[in-house]
Amino acid sequence: MHTEKVGHYEVELSARQFIHNGGWAAFAAIHDSHGERGEQTGCAALLPEQRVADETVFASEAAAIAGAREAALVMLSDLGTVNPPR
Repeated sequence: MHTEKVGHYEVELSARQFIHNGGWAAFAAIHDSHGERGEQTGCAALLPEQRVADETVFASEAAAIAGAREAALVMLSDLGTVNPPR
């Protein structure tokens, strides 16, 4: 599992390998480390860990992690919190 900081969000990225075909699936979770008033709190889950890029089977663990990162950034940009990936 890889954890990255994006603004005041913590993004957890992971990959799991399929037994039947050897491909990889991408997973992400997003936690907000600040409350509504901006104070430091625990890490509230905005997005519990779930599979992202549902239809994509990645060729490697690294590719799945990169896919999870891209999907998480898109989700955060949809919330208006970060710029989308280029």
